[in-house]
Amino acid sequence: MPYRMLSKIQSYKIPFAVKLILKILISILIIFIIVKNVDITKMLALVLHSNYIFIAIACFLFILSKIISAVRFKIFLQIESIQLNTLENLKLYWLGMYYNLLLPGGISGDAYKIKVLFQNFNKDLKVLVKLTLLDRFSGLWALGQIALGFLLLLNPFDSYYWFIVLLLLASFALPWYLNLYFRWINSRYYGKLNLISLGVQLLQTGSAVCLIVSMGQQSYWISYSFLFLISSVAAMMPFTFGGAGARELTFLYGSQFLQTELEKAVAIGFLFYLISTFVSFFGILYSFKPIKFSNINK
Repeated sequence: MPYRMLSKIQSYKIPFAVKLILKILISILIIFIIVKNVDITKMLALVLHSNYIFIAIACFLFILSKIISAVRFKIFLQIESIQLNTLENLKLYWLGMYYNLLLPGGISGDAYKIKVLFQNFNKDLKVLVKLTLLDRFSGLWALGQIALGFLLLLNPFDSYYWFIVLLLLASFALPWYLNLYFRWINSRYYGKLNLISLGVQLLQTGSAVCLIVSMGQQSYWISYSFLFLISSVAAMMPFTFGGAGARELTFLYGSQFLQTELEKAVAIGFLFYLISTFVSFFGILYSFKPIKFSNINK
């Protein structure tokens, strides 16, 4: 009897409509918390009077990070002999970004990319899922490594300095060992992919620093940058539409802990969300007709 009950629980799936309603409710709750705790008029005034030159540079760095991220995804595909030329890969990647923005949850675009690759290339679905998850995980892991680096520079964590150093060292050694043991990817690609992932996250951190400077908060760039990295993890969680509100909520509570200016912290998160939304929306151009692949190996 217990086994049958467990089987029923494991086979049960939450209906899409229920998931959608939950995400809408969570999004509304997050917006309510932000509006209740932040002077929205002041925050919008800060956004409107920020330095547009640095915002433009932030936008450029974000676009560059996404192009390099697409290159990383292409390398993951090449490991399994899936050959996309540069333009096809960029189209597919940008279309995935658009679906991440359009559909509820932060992984909808990944699911779409898997679907397209499965339909066009003779590859096992499990292999495509594995590659996509490794691509996403490598970015998330690099983000965590940079966040640990910033922790070393923050005064509230001085007493944990050597523990953080050990964690940082382990963050480089552990995935290398696990990949060696489980053989997820060919070792000759490992170093290159990790360097690319670090480059992607450093570019996005640089984008955030430009937004911090645009607010005149360069003296506190370490604290705000750390909050940005934590907010990036929160934005990846599939609880809201395209991460809407999750980043701002992280800045809201994080600014109270690190004693930064509340409205400016939320404004930085909001500006980055606007940039990511603006850039991702251009993927709509590739949604009107299917992408034609030149090296289909069916």
